[in-house]
Amino acid sequence: MSNIPAPTSNISDIRRAGYPPQAHSANICIVGHNDFTTDSLASMLGAQSTSYLVSCVAPGDTFMTRLAATQPDVLLIQNGAMKMPVEQFIQDILEAYPDMRLLVFGKNLDDDYLYRLVRCGVHGYINERMNGDHIKRALESVINGRTWIERHIMERFISSQHDFDAIMESQFYARIELLCTNLSRREIEILCEVVKGLAIKQIAEQVHLSHQGVKMHLAKLFRKFKVANRNQLILATFDAISPVRDLSVLLRNGLNRRLDMPG
Repeated sequence: MSNIPAPTSNISDIRRAGYPPQAHSANICIVGHNDFTTDSLASMLGAQSTSYLVSCVAPGDTFMTRLAATQPDVLLIQNGAMKMPVEQFIQDILEAYPDMRLLVFGKNLDDDYLYRLVRCGVHGYINERMNGDHIKRALESVINGRTWIERHIMERFISSQHDFDAIMESQFYARIELLCTNLSRREIEILCEVVKGLAIKQIAEQVHLSHQGVKMHLAKLFRKFKVANRNQLILATFDAISPVRDLSVLLRNGLNRRLDMPG
């Protein structure tokens, strides 16, 4: 591992020269203020020298630079060290390091706040009610790709997700109905086959029309959706029914952002 710059606070880097990294070690970075909670957590993890390779860093503008240097498997971040709004802060971290696992620790984490953390992508949290055994189990859980979330918060999240899915499905059907008010039955029939990805010959067989008849209805669909080909027609259809504005643009932008990311 390359040399890592010293932390920006007086929280010590608890890796020791006498404990070289083990093949099975998990690389853990603690981001927190120099207080009792952070020091206790660092000391407890430091005692597990054969299991964890631990470094500490104070929060601040250079924190993301430290992440790039240490490339941790798990980021343990103190609640008070996160910038506001926390949702955007967490999203920025996970977009930059999509494979990294994220645990939040701190005091006075009420249920509504914990629910917000889970919704924006945090893999678990440690609060003041959890002892050393809980913390070890939490780390093992997130390191192994699972989550560490209390049952009642997870149940609320699942229930909310089901409600959200039902609302989204209802919105889709309402928008499809609105879309169809401007289309003839034949156009709807052909659009359905186009969305399946069928060629003109296959569409003609499915709807019992000649190739020329299919092309005629396609031309009408192209004019109504202001597109030039079937691929554009599919994208325009999804844009029209999506509750998210300009879905195809968001997709392209998201793919381009991913291509611009290192690695």
